[in-house]
Amino acid sequence: MHKENTEKRGSKPETGKKWAKEKNRTSRIKLNIYGRQPLIEALRSGIEVEQVWLAEGLQGASVSRITGLIRRNEIPVQTVQKNDIQKITGPVVHQGVAASVIINLIRDEKALSELLQSKKNPFVLILDQVQDLHNLGAILRTAEISGVDAVIMPFKGSPEITAAAAKTSAGALFHVPVYRCESLMETFGTLQSMNIKIVAALPYSERSMYQVDFGKPCAILVGNEGQGVRRNLLPFCDETVYIPQFGKIQSLNASVSTAVLLYETVRQRHSKP
Repeated sequence: MHKENTEKRGSKPETGKKWAKEKNRTSRIKLNIYGRQPLIEALRSGIEVEQVWLAEGLQGASVSRITGLIRRNEIPVQTVQKNDIQKITGPVVHQGVAASVIINLIRDEKALSELLQSKKNPFVLILDQVQDLHNLGAILRTAEISGVDAVIMPFKGSPEITAAAAKTSAGALFHVPVYRCESLMETFGTLQSMNIKIVAALPYSERSMYQVDFGKPCAILVGNEGQGVRRNLLPFCDETVYIPQFGKIQSLNASVSTAVLLYETVRQRHSKP
């Protein structure tokens, strides 16, 4: 209703604060992506690719793969000057390629429930306000490779889903389902109603990750780069775990900690007895 009223008054809703807030919360995101590997993954993933731009004179195996996927998927493509690619992507290392894509995130709690109910043994990753875009990209990459069924992150305190996130994830963003929620505590309730155990990473926990069963449906909760998991979330978790560390620094960044926990889950689920 807000959008319709502002349009009738002849205003520009794109510039209004309320519209910007609404736009940021949409599950359908349009991006101008860049980089050869992200473009390859976008073309492989089946997401909507509206247009591809290639700089003149591109060569190499990755370029051949890109052009083959473009033909196979019948995607509109335009060959342009290299400087024109820069105009589309901004001041980034674009490797001579760009594309307009549309990503459909998990729409709402119902869609999240339906997705996880379709999985035999749900494996979820929850990011509590991970803020660094490079950490987010690295985490998405590991999540996709390790077989995570869904990545959940709150709107508040989390970075936007951008072309940079696609680039730092090496295109994993296009393969792993992402759900952005208003309240992690409400989403915890949805998960626990499906008997999905929530396990929080906590440096001062009494149990190590080797003492917890990740073999059954579970959601691993990782906190942000500074304060870790917020204390107000801990009472809603089923268990907490720490990652054993034996050096002098006693510190792992968010993306490395996440990778360690995800692959302990992989080990428990896929190692032979």
